[in-house]
Amino acid sequence: LTNVNKPTFLLGNIDADARYVTVEVQHGGTKEVLTATKDATGNWSVTPTGTWADGDYTLTVRVEDEAGNEKHSASLTVTVDTQITIDVIELVNDNGIPGDNMTNDAHPQFRVTVPGDVNEVSLSIDGGVTWVKATQSATPGVWNYTWPGTVPDGDYTLNVKATDNAGNTVTETLHFTIDTTLSTPVIVLDSADDSGVHGDNMTNHTQPTFALQHIDDDAVRVTVSVEHGGVTTTFDATKDAGGWTFTPTGAWADGDYTLSVSVEDKAGNTSHSASLTVTVDTQIAINNIELVNDSGIPDDNLTNNVRPHFQVTVPTDV
Repeated sequence: LTNVNKPTFLLGNIDADARYVTVEVQHGGTKEVLTATKDATGNWSVTPTGTWADGDYTLTVRVEDEAGNEKHSASLTVTVDTQITIDVIELVNDNGIPGDNMTNDAHPQFRVTVPGDVNEVSLSIDGGVTWVKATQSATPGVWNYTWPGTVPDGDYTLNVKATDNAGNTVTETLHFTIDTTLSTPVIVLDSADDSGVHGDNMTNHTQPTFALQHIDDDAVRVTVSVEHGGVTTTFDATKDAGGWTFTPTGAWADGDYTLSVSVEDKAGNTSHSASLTVTVDTQIAINNIELVNDSGIPDDNLTNNVRPHFQVTVPTDV
């Protein structure tokens, strides 16, 4: 086996009185006869006149001496292999969006698929300063490696080097990102919908808008869960130039609503906000107006007091 496409062969046991030494080469159904040469020290060798394509070559030596005796060697089959490829490099624990080569696992796991004659696969994430050897799986041509130490968050270039039985070597790269962190989101009632006392999380708007804060730029999904009357419904938030927001699609009835935000980023990290309870109150009433110093006939709203005294009964949130 050789990765040299014009290999030289040494011919041994050639008698000193040899007159003709030739080598017959068979390859792919064709035959070629090469003439061997003898150097100054009496050693015979033969080299193809041109380069050989990859494949198997069967060689037989024919020797004829001065007396006309002829002898043939046993055949020798040689494989020329000058090619090697790395077919696939995969980040196995690619979380979040499939195929984006991002993971939230600080121990990235790689799978390398190569031809079956590859005998070594090495990996490096520091520009080739240090290399680690992958392990061959039970499946021919598939090699695996999981980084044992914690790899910090960041962008990396994985270098993969493969070597086959013929000594060919090839290197390919894979760019990947480790992202294990995600900010904790916050949901607040938009100030424009916070009617009445500011910051009391009460509104008289039936379709209030909520601002979603601390949403990382690499967020791919932001949802808002709303619980009301024992029923929880989840909605997709929307993003515009001003950031992420949520507005109910329909009018809310009066009552309490508890909201929370969930975020997922490209690497598959998830984070959840603390809950926010908001009260929708669109109703108000004056229950009773009473003239306290009503003199004379009760409840005729007549008084002889020039300083009338009134008592008004309303809901406690007035």
